[in-house]
Amino acid sequence: MPMKKVAISLPEPVLETVDRLATRRGESRSHLIATILSRVARAKRDRDITAQIDALLADKSIAAEQKLTADEFLRMSPWPTLATCCGGFGMECS
Repeated sequence: MPMKKVAISLPEPVLETVDRLATRRGESRSHLIATILSRVARAKRDRDITAQIDALLADKSIAAEQKLTADEFLRMSPWPTLATCCGGFGMECS
């Protein structure tokens, strides 16, 4: 991946912590900071996606449609479910 140089200002204690961690991990300061920023960006994106999915699933009309679709799949399924198979759990189907 192509790299670009940037200049940033950090409080001295933060830079000292970054340098100690980079040394402990055997990485350069730049690599460590890039890794941290990448993880933060990915976590933010994941939270945004989760929030969108949660909002979608909270929609009552979508929940109703999902239930109808799931019920239809169960009705069409050639495989027995635990609820219909010989009385449920612990019993073999014949």
